[in-house]
Amino acid sequence: PRTLPASDALFAHVDSPAVPQHVGTVLVFEPGTVPTVEQAAAMLATVPGAFGRLAPARLTRPARWLPVEGRVAPDAVDTVTAVDLPSAVDSFFSDPLNAARSVGEARLVTGLADGRSALLVKLHHALGDGMTVLQALLSDTDDAASLSWASRPSLPMSWPGVPGLRAGPRPVLSGLGRLAVAGRAPKATTDGPVPDALRHHALGLLAGKAVRVAARDAGVGAAEYVLATFAQAWHDVTGTERGTFRLMVPWSVRGTDSLRMAGNHTGAVSVDLPVGPMDLTVRARRVAAALRSRTGTGVPEAANLVVQALGLLPPTLHRAAARLVYRGGWFNAVGTVMPGPRREVRWHGAVMSRAYPVLALAPETGLAWGALTWGPWITVCVTAHADAAPLADALTQRMQALVTGSTLRETS
Repeated sequence: PRTLPASDALFAHVDSPAVPQHVGTVLVFEPGTVPTVEQAAAMLATVPGAFGRLAPARLTRPARWLPVEGRVAPDAVDTVTAVDLPSAVDSFFSDPLNAARSVGEARLVTGLADGRSALLVKLHHALGDGMTVLQALLSDTDDAASLSWASRPSLPMSWPGVPGLRAGPRPVLSGLGRLAVAGRAPKATTDGPVPDALRHHALGLLAGKAVRVAARDAGVGAAEYVLATFAQAWHDVTGTERGTFRLMVPWSVRGTDSLRMAGNHTGAVSVDLPVGPMDLTVRARRVAAALRSRTGTGVPEAANLVVQALGLLPPTLHRAAARLVYRGGWFNAVGTVMPGPRREVRWHGAVMSRAYPVLALAPETGLAWGALTWGPWITVCVTAHADAAPLADALTQRMQALVTGSTLRETS
């Protein structure tokens, strides 16, 4: 048993039946070797704490992780047969984890078109951030030894210092100032209470080379260009004529002492994306300037420092404060772009051709999306409440069209 650090406890505090805080991935395998339950369980086990449960905060006791006695790894994995991958994804991720019983589950999906198979994994966000999940995933692949950052994440004997303090007082003070004056987010059609856990996940593929070429021509980074592509898609799909859309972008604050540690080591960067009519290249430059004005002035470290400071409050006050700061009203959606391997990945002989990152909705927000470099692709998963499925599909299709000029879709 262990007490959750403040950055992990945040997600235990805001978790609810309607807005479960689980993150995960959709792994697609080419025809050939079909993964087994035992192999899937071994992959799930690479995430520290995946077979435990969470005890919520009480009056005088902080939120804790607890082991589950007698649980064996294969109990956390089931198998289904399905022809349609998107439907299988929606079904799996619409079934919330009951954190009091389980914080990690997986499902093998066989029978997909063209003989492919898939592994769906969901983990409570209190176990870690996207880097934790990615490192755990890659640490179990066949060529993990040749990937310098694909080592299995581990829990430290003692938690490292607060990133904001390591960054120095000047950038942190600057970042705190920017956080203080940010104010509330503009209104968006996806704002408001989330009624239940039913979710839709729009899976898409962006051609990685096309993104990198377009980004270079615009003078921005590839991740910045993907953010701008989402902003352009939002404008095109919703018809927004002016204003901004505030995206909360998780930003890693890992240092050399926490690079391979499990848990959440991120700061929040709120970026006001321009959504009025403009050329995509101009939009990309404006998005890059807005993002750099925050990441370069200590905002991620300051945000992480605030989260750590909230952990000093008594447990019930910590829970109330977490629910106040991590919800809609301060941002319109959560979105992130993560680096991944640009080479072929094999797992027990099977080609893992695609990996889609699945993000959780924040309370009072109806949209979240993640993008991940994987082989020749940048995979995209837009998550929305089931009622907003047409919007999620339209955003994903538009992002693809903007990058490739086509409407490739994941259909099986």
